[in-house]
Amino acid sequence: MNNQAKKYRKYYEALDLIGCKHVSTPRQIKNGTRVFRLPFKDAWGHDIDFATYESGYVRRLVKVGYCPCYQINKKKPETRMVEVKSGPHKGYFYKLRSSERVLIEGNGDRLEYLFNYIVRNFFRAKPKYNRTIDMEWLNFCAKWQYGEFGFNSCTQPQQNEILKSLQ
Repeated sequence: MNNQAKKYRKYYEALDLIGCKHVSTPRQIKNGTRVFRLPFKDAWGHDIDFATYESGYVRRLVKVGYCPCYQINKKKPETRMVEVKSGPHKGYFYKLRSSERVLIEGNGDRLEYLFNYIVRNFFRAKPKYNRTIDMEWLNFCAKWQYGEFGFNSCTQPQQNEILKSLQ
């Protein structure tokens, strides 16, 4: 228990350092739910909230749309064979695939998982590929952005804008 409290304090301070705010209501705190809000908004201008629950779940809360929240706990895949009981395929078996969420027991462990998830998905630059900048790539960017025939046919401010976007 003491180890979980130390871990909770450590990651609570780490979340505070990256700008996450603790926005739980008194009722949520009483139920064992902790809600954290990122310091920036999503592409549609809505807050990005995450919640950790006493039951072991960690979820991303969504304010709009048909899905109120979704789980970010790890999945444990499960496969089993099920026998067909009736119909023309009676006696045959089929494979049933499902997955079960892995619950995170300790409060400190849940906060550690949430912190790592936020850093991994929101604070690290994830380039798709490392592209070398050569003349062919500069010409392609000039054609795509400005409709010019090549990088050399662009004006100096356009060339500066292309180079700035590639850095």
